[in-house]
Amino acid sequence: MIALRASAVLALAALVGTGGCAATQYTPTLVARGELTLRYDGGFAMDAGGREVSHGLSWSGLDDYTRCVPVASAKASQAQARGRASYVTAILGGVFGAAALGGFYGLVDNQNGGAWLLAGVGSATVGLVFGVLTQALRNSANGHAVDAMNIYNDAVGSLGATCEDLRYPAPAGPAPPPPPVEANPTGQ
Repeated sequence: MIALRASAVLALAALVGTGGCAATQYTPTLVARGELTLRYDGGFAMDAGGREVSHGLSWSGLDDYTRCVPVASAKASQAQARGRASYVTAILGGVFGAAALGGFYGLVDNQNGGAWLLAGVGSATVGLVFGVLTQALRNSANGHAVDAMNIYNDAVGSLGATCEDLRYPAPAGPAPPPPPVEANPTGQ
């Protein structure tokens, strides 16, 4: 009985340890001419018209592509700014994390060992704070970029236009039926 329980616990641990999630890939087959699409291939990227417009984490070029929709362009600029800030905080986190290794000098310094160790712990804490801030900024940058894509597509992209060419293509489907005509328009 104990062996059965142990086997069940090990199987459950293996399931949890593997992540339990599957990744899916979907490539849109019908996309309007100026519509932005998002893909993930080791990092987020936005495409339109068969070419890459921008990619995370910098999101450079997205604000220019969405410039004719002011709200989308503002969101794209926010994505770009937060992406840059994420790079800076990642570098600072790495520097403070590496500097924390200097705290180990306290193990061999008999006179100031406590100060070295305390400085190392402080540096590691600052590095950790920068690491958490990096992840928050990265998530915010990607969120603003997706918001920019959605706002742009709702206003221009999914209708078949681009900011370079605001001409909308003619509808491809049948013409809608005319509205019904009232039998007695005067109401008498």
